[in-house]
Amino acid sequence: MESQLQRPRDIIGGLVILAIGALFLLLGRELEFGNSFQMGPGYFPSVLSVLTMILGGVLTWKGLRGAPVEGAFSHIPWIGVVSVIGSVVFFGLTIRGIGLGPAVAVVVFVTASASRYARWTSSLLLAVGMATACTLLFVYALGLPLPIFGPWLSIDYWSPAATVPAQ
Repeated sequence: MESQLQRPRDIIGGLVILAIGALFLLLGRELEFGNSFQMGPGYFPSVLSVLTMILGGVLTWKGLRGAPVEGAFSHIPWIGVVSVIGSVVFFGLTIRGIGLGPAVAVVVFVTASASRYARWTSSLLLAVGMATACTLLFVYALGLPLPIFGPWLSIDYWSPAATVPAQ
């Protein structure tokens, strides 16, 4: 049976983004909103939620009005899906252990390499650039207490002498 939707991927994606924005707006309604001059803790999340909902609505609208796409759901790029999801999980599990710089570099390299248009040299340059930019921004400019290189990358962490308690 032929689908009646012209661009089902855009419509479903737009509805998911719209639902995520609505969910976060609903969950953040208990926070004090404030105003533009005296922002409360709920101001920024509410504004981002509304912007997310607008983006989802625009994407859904464009999907309804767009020309049909042949085989919209026929091919799912599983390597890309697994790379992106796996990279996010890897980042969350290893940022404290290997540090911000290497974690960002690995995540950016793996996700950039998931594209069929990417070359390993451009992915490597992007990874190093993003790791440097994130380190400068988050550690030095914002002062977040994140290690640039974590303890897992030191020889002392892996040596057997380090695990023996001192007497």
